[in-house]
Amino acid sequence: MKLPIEDRLRDIYEELPRSERLLADIIIDFPGDLATHSISELVIRANTSNAAATRLIKRLGYKDFREIRKQARDAKEQGSPRYLHTIDHHSGDFKSEIKQHVDCEVQNLLSSFDALSEEMLEQITENIETADNIWVIGYGNSYMPAMYLRQQLIQLRQCVEILPRPGQAIEKDLSGLSERDLLVVLGFRRRKDVIYRLMRYAQELGTRVLYVTDHSEDKTAGLADWTIRCMVKSTSLFDSYISAFSVLNYICASVSDHLGRAASERLSRAERLHDIFSRIEET
Repeated sequence: MKLPIEDRLRDIYEELPRSERLLADIIIDFPGDLATHSISELVIRANTSNAAATRLIKRLGYKDFREIRKQARDAKEQGSPRYLHTIDHHSGDFKSEIKQHVDCEVQNLLSSFDALSEEMLEQITENIETADNIWVIGYGNSYMPAMYLRQQLIQLRQCVEILPRPGQAIEKDLSGLSERDLLVVLGFRRRKDVIYRLMRYAQELGTRVLYVTDHSEDKTAGLADWTIRCMVKSTSLFDSYISAFSVLNYICASVSDHLGRAASERLSRAERLHDIFSRIEET
């Protein structure tokens, strides 16, 4: 198996002449740029020469830059955070960096909400209201937005669970999954294969499935009743989940509006319990 290009570079870094090391530094710090920039652009940025770039490519064992770019794009599509990082945050221009960050977040929000149609929202809202049980699934980076969704929905209705629970498998919890339930799967970036098997199982049972994911997902065909793709790109090393939280917030608000008095009464009961437990803790 071929090593990632930055690992190859570290193996031979001390042997490189300065002209090649300048380009190596750019690749090691921002390997994601290999997927989005031409070799000429990287050469200019590194302040070196095309000849040095050609020698470095050959030294690394690649036939040409296209082979490197393909490897970088594959890593980016698989959600590798190293290959998603393409912006230098040490440029020194604070205001420019902030603007770039905010612009990216706004674009993520706009693109994500474009994927949510009125018809889809109505269907999702209706199924959240009427399902016997709602099972919210989230692994890794998807666990926090999954927890957020569960915490909002449990204020509006009963029987909303998040899986997996710490230290437990999900098989026993889902052994009673039926066509009257709703399965909500959150799968961002490095997704576990178990979520695909779970969605296929739900499909066999006739359980409705809502899948919230990002634009790098390519295995969703026919697995979910509704798929919402949220943009999670960022100007830093880390994905941004602002758009995912915002879309989930909007869905929950729509459910609350549709439930009307029922949602208000449930929240009132929760507040009364909060007061009771607060007095117990005080005494």
